[in-house]
Amino acid sequence: MKALPFPCIRPAQDRVLEALPQMGGILRGNDALRDAIADGLMLKDPGAAYYVYECSGEPGRVTGVVAICPVGVLAGDGATPADAAAAARTIAELKVQPRPVTLVYEASPVMDIILGAAKEGASLYAVTDPAGITHRVWEVKREDAVAAIRAMLDQAPEPTPADDPAYAAALAGAAQLLADEARTAGTYTGKEPFNFTVAALFPAAQVASGAPQVPTGLFTHQIARF
Repeated sequence: MKALPFPCIRPAQDRVLEALPQMGGILRGNDALRDAIADGLMLKDPGAAYYVYECSGEPGRVTGVVAICPVGVLAGDGATPADAAAAARTIAELKVQPRPVTLVYEASPVMDIILGAAKEGASLYAVTDPAGITHRVWEVKREDAVAAIRAMLDQAPEPTPADDPAYAAALAGAAQLLADEARTAGTYTGKEPFNFTVAALFPAAQVASGAPQVPTGLFTHQIARF
């Protein structure tokens, strides 16, 4: 599996409790997002990182990795939900993926050790939502830790979508719209950010009863310049 570290647009660490309830407004358009970044409510990470994400509550605790994967992982069965086209246009116009798509993969036991070591450090966020679910995040950007996570992901088989099919289809549709625009302009290279989707990768063994959904705005991925 190809799953890479990435520069994230996310809430400022000391303002996450202020930012998350406002995501509907912050992510309604480019001007609102620019304003949130200028205000310091949101920030653009200067460098690439992996993020360890832990979700705890009912029915238990799961730990995943947030990374970017080739948009091809979103390929479905060919049936496009009716509301996906409109959502795709909205995402393409925003030029930001609002939350990670949930993917499930077969993880090596070694990955549990690596992620456990990452979780020994101070968390970037620790937020409990109104449903009583606690979301914790650790940023991984130290070179040796990034290399260790990437090596494990490189060895893993391709992940399986475990999200709302309409959302996955909307993300794939947005990528296609932006690719078509770039091809029309004669600027397409295949390396553009819209060729990747930010994903929360969870071990299959931990999510047999269903994979969690990361809150909107906690990790966003800029897929084109705005």
